[in-house]
Amino acid sequence: MDQETANALFEQGACLLFLEAPPNLEFGIDYNAWTIGPLFKGVKMIPPGLHFVYFSVISREGIQGMRTGFFRYFESKEVHVREWNPQTEDLRDETEMDPNQVERYKINIRDFDRNMGPYPLDPPTYYQRWQKLTGYITPGLVRRVLPNNGKVSHLPSAQKDQDIIQVKDKRMGRSIEKEEGMEFTAFDLRQSFPKGASGQEVTRWSLDKSWLANDLLKNVYHDDHHSMLGEMQLAFVCLLMAQNFSGFNQWKQFVHLFCSCQDLVEKRPDIFIDFINVLQAQLDECPEDFFRDILSENNFVSAMLKNLKEHIPATNEELMDKFDKLKQFLSRRFNWEIPESDSEEQDHEDAPTIVEM
Repeated sequence: MDQETANALFEQGACLLFLEAPPNLEFGIDYNAWTIGPLFKGVKMIPPGLHFVYFSVISREGIQGMRTGFFRYFESKEVHVREWNPQTEDLRDETEMDPNQVERYKINIRDFDRNMGPYPLDPPTYYQRWQKLTGYITPGLVRRVLPNNGKVSHLPSAQKDQDIIQVKDKRMGRSIEKEEGMEFTAFDLRQSFPKGASGQEVTRWSLDKSWLANDLLKNVYHDDHHSMLGEMQLAFVCLLMAQNFSGFNQWKQFVHLFCSCQDLVEKRPDIFIDFINVLQAQLDECPEDFFRDILSENNFVSAMLKNLKEHIPATNEELMDKFDKLKQFLSRRFNWEIPESDSEEQDHEDAPTIVEM
């Protein structure tokens, strides 16, 4: 980091004060993680904007526990205080601490300076990758989806709507419930038609998910497809950074939806140019085994992208070019090709509904 950038961040950057850190704790922010000890007091010079802070306990045997964390939009010059709770092995936020003591910490933040590490901006590509991965996530979206102060939980929810919230973790050989405090937008790809639809409409909108996508855009995302893509980004980061399977399930829902909208592709190609950009940035962050074993399980990515390609009008050169660049990226990055034939069978669970007239 050059001196000019360092001086600017010192004056404008945010601080995260982390108190009472236990020994041998993995602590991270965005793409940077360290094993810390009791002298560590937090991170300074954090660029204003969205960040993901996470930690996991490492046992005496060197076994790393489950990663827990929270999203937060840091304001310029903000000082945010968290304190380790040894009873729960979790962080207390400011609302659980003595407010007078919290205020003293903030006023005297320079007293902790020597024990706070600077946010790593060298190499700068790490922060640039983080911005690209999270560019559409807004503070309002984080508050809506993660109402518990941005916390990403692994505790099962008390809700029992299993048709919507259950996701199969085949690596563990069991189902995983929706995690507590995770409020992703619920939608059912098998009910992608309006209430009271005729048999012909049920067939049409079961094959083409454009009605469902438009309904979500209008009623949830205020006709802003960037907000919709922001939730897809948030879901993916919850999976990638926190191994959260509610995020995995929601990400798959969005990919399936965006790849199944023939009518919307023709009318709003700009949405799908942005979708491909978001998807490629996400896949670029995946280790090869993660891409093949998790994201491509049961040929999911293959079937979805094949579906999307079939919906792109040959006359839309810009969108065709964007899709071709995605194909080239997949071939180069994973030595993986999108199939051209119709030989693959569709997943029965999400197969379209055909209504005989």
